[in-house]
Amino acid sequence: MCGLVALWSPDAGVAPGDLAPIAVLRHRGPDATGCWVAPSGRAGLAQARLAVVGIANGDQPVRNWAGDVRAVINGEFYDHRRWQRKLVAQGHRLRTESDSEIAVHLYEEDPSGFVESLRGEFAVVLWDESRQRFLAVRDRFGVKPLYYTWIAGRLVVASEIKALLAAGAVPRWDAESFHDYLHACFAPDRTLFAGIFQVPPGSMLRADADGVRVVPYWDLDYPPAGQVAGPALPVGEAAALVRGQVEEAVRLRLVADVPVGFHLSGGLDSSAVVGVAAGHGPPRTFTVRFPGSTLDEGEVAGRTAAYWGADHHEVIVDGARLSAHHPEAAQTGEMLQENGHGAARLAHSSAVRRAGLRVVLAGDGGDELFCGYRHLHADLALGVVADPAVRQRFARVLAAAPAMPTLRGTLDRLGFLPGWLVDRQLTTTSVVRPLLHPQLRARFVDRDSLGGLIDAAWPQLDGRAPVHQSLYLFLRTWFCNYMLAAERLDMARSVEVRLPLLDHRLFEAVRSLPLAEFRRGQVKQVLRDAMTGYLTAEVRGGEKRPFFAPPGNRPARAAVGIRRWIDEGVLDGAGLFDLGAVRSFLDRIAGDARAVSPVSDRLLHVIGSVCALRLRYGLVGEV
Repeated sequence: MCGLVALWSPDAGVAPGDLAPIAVLRHRGPDATGCWVAPSGRAGLAQARLAVVGIANGDQPVRNWAGDVRAVINGEFYDHRRWQRKLVAQGHRLRTESDSEIAVHLYEEDPSGFVESLRGEFAVVLWDESRQRFLAVRDRFGVKPLYYTWIAGRLVVASEIKALLAAGAVPRWDAESFHDYLHACFAPDRTLFAGIFQVPPGSMLRADADGVRVVPYWDLDYPPAGQVAGPALPVGEAAALVRGQVEEAVRLRLVADVPVGFHLSGGLDSSAVVGVAAGHGPPRTFTVRFPGSTLDEGEVAGRTAAYWGADHHEVIVDGARLSAHHPEAAQTGEMLQENGHGAARLAHSSAVRRAGLRVVLAGDGGDELFCGYRHLHADLALGVVADPAVRQRFARVLAAAPAMPTLRGTLDRLGFLPGWLVDRQLTTTSVVRPLLHPQLRARFVDRDSLGGLIDAAWPQLDGRAPVHQSLYLFLRTWFCNYMLAAERLDMARSVEVRLPLLDHRLFEAVRSLPLAEFRRGQVKQVLRDAMTGYLTAEVRGGEKRPFFAPPGNRPARAAVGIRRWIDEGVLDGAGLFDLGAVRSFLDRIAGDARAVSPVSDRLLHVIGSVCALRLRYGLVGEV
């Protein structure tokens, strides 16, 4: 796990000083910094290293034996020891014990398809001096960030936006992305910063004499609906398949040259990871607690930890701590926050780091893989094909209320409305829209925030079951852009979080299971069955709980603080909010002694995030 900065110039001229922005990513890699400029002057690579594998000799950039292929890597390649043995047998000479080095040798073997052999969470930037080729590759689900922009005619790539700003990118709001975020989510190649883009999950940016283009190397590839329409598999067959894949995914992610810890909640996913890992040695577990809240899972997690003989740590997060760390969560994640879970994540990773650890495993991805979310249950209930009556029912609802173009466009294309999009409309869009700047609303009055993505991804959506269509859009928008932004929060504390339930081989096995497997028994029954022996009876029979922090217990103080920022002119000229409407909303909260509602809490977080990003990065309105 590291931070990287890289440049490509079609006209040469890259100098060592151009890599200086790597300094702002020191939090991602406090152990070493490496910089290199190609002899041709057309590329430069820099990395700030967090050493967890091949500690003694794994500094970067890594290189092939001839030295004409160099790369910087953020993240981890799993099963790298098998690849090291295979590469040596093929005649390659390795310089390090680091997992990162296999990338340049796999590239030598197969320059076009080497990334298909990489397993893990990663971002790779590679320069081939002999071919004058620059590659920037992001992992399949987008766990590792990879941003890019153009500055003075040169392509600049980095692990975080702040490094691109340090390189000279102008900090401006992207009003279209901001609008799309509030109405669904922005596309996987966009950000809230105008002119700054992401390499999408499962994609590769390639720059050479023929120009710059971004192409996918992997996609979710849900099977056609007819292939998942059958009955559930014979008893135990699906569970055995999933069990083997989860066991392998966890085992591979335990490989490190430093101690490994675990996130542990009261839920199924993290408990399963800890249960599997406990077979390899006593685990060290870390649980966030919200004292006095129904969202607190600490007691269940504590009993799970005790069952496995874990060295257990509790991270107490109260309302004051959530409020105090909200601005940092937005600024560090370079993303809007909608709940205190971002601040709680910072506290979680701080505790891990104080305990002397820099690597943990977590259960993120289980709800996406096994249809754990409530909004997916409605999609599952539609079966393998949305009945025309469903379209008519949704159409009647839209006709009775002001129809947003995003909802109507999605209904027209898919024949139903994904549950997550309906939730987004009810919990965010409808309540924040009256607070938006009138010119912003007018500018995008007819904008369909999902239409472009649906059209571009139609080969992946056409003929698929509704739940798979919904999941595809969710994973390629909200999941990779918002939920996986937690990676930046972890790395702000120099903590690498590994996600075995987002192993792509596990995903490829699960995506082809009959939909009947996800409709039987309790929510995520197939995972419950697969993890028999790895879960306590309490967790195996427990209910699904999302990781949410409770609404702040000091809403008035938060509202007054945000109001002070606005009165000081923090949002002047941004063109995002109607400041009069926002002041009225904040005054209502400040004058209400009752606990803030979840909806008001979401609005406070969104408005506060915009202020925090403006204060940290000096974002201005679009020109």
